[in-house]
Amino acid sequence: MKANHVIQDASLIVDHPFLKKYETQPDAAARSSTVPVEIGAVYYRRSNPPEYDWERDYQTARADGHTMFRHWFTWNSIHIAPDVFDFENFDKHLALAAKYGIKTIIAEHIYEAPDWLYHKYPKARLETANGSRFHSSMGGSNAIGLTRMCLDNPEVLTEAKRFLFELAKHYRDNPGLYGYDIWNECSLYDARSLCYCPATQAAFRTWLREKYDDNLDRLRDAWKRYSLSSWDEVEMPRQIQGFPDTVDMVHFQNDKAQEWFRMRRDTIREADKKNFIVAHGNAKHFCDIPACGDDFRPVPLVDIYGYTFWYSNGCHTMMGGDMIRIASAGKEFWRAEAIGNSDWAGRGGKTGTGPAPMEEKDVMAEPANIRLDALESFASGARGFINPRWRALQEGPLFDGYGWYNLDGTRNERSDEVKKIAQWANDEKSLPLWKAQPVKGQVGLLLLEDAQIFCYGFYQSTDYYSLSCQGAYDAFLDSSIQADPITLDHIDNYGILYLPFPIALADGVIEKLIKWVEKGGTLIAEGCFGYFSAGGHAYEHQPSRGLDALVGAKQDAVSFAPDRWQGLEFSSAWGRSSGGVFRQSFVPTTGKAVAWYDDGKAAVVENSYGKGKVRTMGTMAGYGYKLTKGNSAGACGGEPSSGNRQNLGLFASALPFAGVTPLIRADYNTGLIPRIWANNSETFLWCLNQECYQQEVVLELNDQYLRASSAGAFRGGAATVDGRLIRFSVPGRDAAVYRLNP
Repeated sequence: MKANHVIQDASLIVDHPFLKKYETQPDAAARSSTVPVEIGAVYYRRSNPPEYDWERDYQTARADGHTMFRHWFTWNSIHIAPDVFDFENFDKHLALAAKYGIKTIIAEHIYEAPDWLYHKYPKARLETANGSRFHSSMGGSNAIGLTRMCLDNPEVLTEAKRFLFELAKHYRDNPGLYGYDIWNECSLYDARSLCYCPATQAAFRTWLREKYDDNLDRLRDAWKRYSLSSWDEVEMPRQIQGFPDTVDMVHFQNDKAQEWFRMRRDTIREADKKNFIVAHGNAKHFCDIPACGDDFRPVPLVDIYGYTFWYSNGCHTMMGGDMIRIASAGKEFWRAEAIGNSDWAGRGGKTGTGPAPMEEKDVMAEPANIRLDALESFASGARGFINPRWRALQEGPLFDGYGWYNLDGTRNERSDEVKKIAQWANDEKSLPLWKAQPVKGQVGLLLLEDAQIFCYGFYQSTDYYSLSCQGAYDAFLDSSIQADPITLDHIDNYGILYLPFPIALADGVIEKLIKWVEKGGTLIAEGCFGYFSAGGHAYEHQPSRGLDALVGAKQDAVSFAPDRWQGLEFSSAWGRSSGGVFRQSFVPTTGKAVAWYDDGKAAVVENSYGKGKVRTMGTMAGYGYKLTKGNSAGACGGEPSSGNRQNLGLFASALPFAGVTPLIRADYNTGLIPRIWANNSETFLWCLNQECYQQEVVLELNDQYLRASSAGAFRGGAATVDGRLIRFSVPGRDAAVYRLNP
């Protein structure tokens, strides 16, 4: 009999980053929160809402359990003349925050440069890839003027730093201040926002000279631009292609984004050494090109991190939260922008396209979906639930969108639901729950930047890569297996790795993966594993660079025809499975074929290597799963369709293949998401119900790690424990949460 009910497998929690106290500024650490969970919203974006409602809205927020407001302190609305800073309206908000006990987060926005600067330095305006300059316009997100200036120009950088310093100096001792949110979503948003002005071109050349040791011959050979005669002739590519110049450009932009992020942090910290510095990404690391949304690199520079999760993320809410938990590496993190209501932007008579159909936007206005959205964020580890609007803008394309409260600040069914969430989260009875954290997932879903950039270069989009990542995550989730989205830096913390779309990899990445398997890891790779170098060079013998020995097979044939292989299927002992994008078949050597295409060619090979195991597929199973499941974020119906349920066998078999028993079993999963949390002495069970109706749940606990004689409810009704089985009910679009008692 084990000593207690707590998880005993040290690999699940020892050195677990989510159970460590993180290091931060000494003075900031003393300003700890008075509540375990922050509930709030963005309130003021000059000039919305109107001043005559401010105090009443603060009173309402306080009464409804809100603890935090974030305001947009845009550069162009404060630095109104070269030597004039107008803080008056914002000062009033900080005074109200102190009066009503609402924490203030100052969201700096140097992305919106002042009009006077825009006209003073026209050559510093952002230049797009087609050579045009950004023109001044109105900003839809805050209904004020919008200009874009490039920080690579020293005049702009100097003025931006001056604004940030004056901002922090002005508010550093204000009792209403909690911290600064730097660089909204830490993102350049998309490739159209990348600058090609002369200053950026010069910065790119400097970056290249460092990378290539100031050796122009090395650059010529790498880029295959043999007639370059001087560094001054080198330009950042304006056409995205699958060649090394595009790869270098993406890495340069990523480094540049980190440099600008650090500048923001350092400038504010120079003026204010005691208040928190926070930031939030947009949980699209697997989706956007790295330069437009790296969710991992900014984290070490801030005290608290967070994330936006929006319709355009496309993935499951839990995937965004899990990825940011990994990125946060033990630091507190928040759901920094939720989805409080639908919007009006771009609406017409037809259903919208892309990952955000209009009907999906509308269902997010339903209180039950707001509730589930919050609970999924909490279950992934977030300690805050913050909306992009407390009440909506009153003009512009986003008027009356996203707000929890009505346009006049009065309550409604959405705000009533948020009040209930706040009351539950910060109720004294819930306090023991927040002392725990999600345990480490049993699978590491490895995000591969080389493959992502390859996909972007060859297809001018990351969709194939992104959908493969999303589908693999969904399939594990639907199999009641927690798969943590990780980067290469995290692989030694995991015994099982799943590699979605691993088509292009650097030599060093392959070497690290081979050594990881040799030591005993179980690796599962999708199609065309390491087919290309990180620079887009295809190797004539496949698998390449020692991977043939690792996977125990040689390539038989391959077809790169994404349009042809929609709905590609293969069969195995675990049933029929779907793939897509590419079709690669194998001839086993030391490995064994375990799945076959309909023409009898080997589709999946398994092999032992060193102390570890490898399963290699010839197609993108994650993409196939996503394609058959579709996008269900925000809508009822989390249960895999009958046509898609067959695909779960492949993913559910990952743990048995590695010789691992699932932490929890839910054999008849119908939109349920179980999660285990732990601290050093207690274990908690979450179970989220994505369906619209109440479900009677039976979960089987792995008694090698989990023991319970009873379960104490933190949310939901009573549960009964019978050996390894725990039974309870979960209301629709809600969660049940229990402490597993010894």
